[in-house]
Amino acid sequence: MLMSIPVLQVSKDSRNTFVSSSKGDQLKWKIENKWGKANKFGYEGLAEWVAFELISRSNIPSRLIVPYTQCVLIEDNVEYPGCYSEDFLQLGESIITLHRIFESYGVKFDDLQQGQSTRDSVLLVVDFLKDVLKLDTLEYFSIMLPLDAILLNEDRHLNNIAFIHGPDGYRLCPLFDHGLSLLSDTTDYPLSMPTSIALRKIKAKPFSSDFSKQARALETNLQFDRSSVIQFIEQHDQDLGRVAQILRSQIRKYEHLFV
Repeated sequence: MLMSIPVLQVSKDSRNTFVSSSKGDQLKWKIENKWGKANKFGYEGLAEWVAFELISRSNIPSRLIVPYTQCVLIEDNVEYPGCYSEDFLQLGESIITLHRIFESYGVKFDDLQQGQSTRDSVLLVVDFLKDVLKLDTLEYFSIMLPLDAILLNEDRHLNNIAFIHGPDGYRLCPLFDHGLSLLSDTTDYPLSMPTSIALRKIKAKPFSSDFSKQARALETNLQFDRSSVIQFIEQHDQDLGRVAQILRSQIRKYEHLFV
């Protein structure tokens, strides 16, 4: 079943450029309370949408979910395939990245995890955040890391782990920015490359380059509705392209999380 993709008209006045990826900047627009993002490396908009659809079929709390929709963004008659999402910040709130938090306390992440196991590296960060932000992030990371493994999110750098600061202190940030997932970078992982080879090449971040090690670092209660996920894949098989194959492979690999 082929999808109908919505079209959003944008202007240069609403354009923003952020270094939001470890691979470089990305073109974004703020349209009222929406953020639009253009594809830069491949099919990031598709990856964001698929990630949202999977997350919505899990037991991840709704407060941690950001809906993404594929779209075409048009600026001065130039079309940019991509996606959009709702702005999840409330009045008076701002996003503070883990990179910025470490920087403000003079902490070097590489030094922090030097000689540590993957699990101990995560726990050191959890303890640090509990101390400086008064925020318990253990369950948060126990969801994030296996989710990233399933999605093959290669972009979980320290600017893609963030917390929300507001008048009442800090709160957990919804799980956002899964654009560089599911082998969406077709420069590094061309569509002509066998998926089995691409799966061996891709590397995780930030606690280990091995997705499985990160996924196993903490005990997790994360679960996906297996039948609903499979139904989604079958319903959108044509739209998903090789992503359907990737998802089926990941379901087999992490079958204990799909019930």
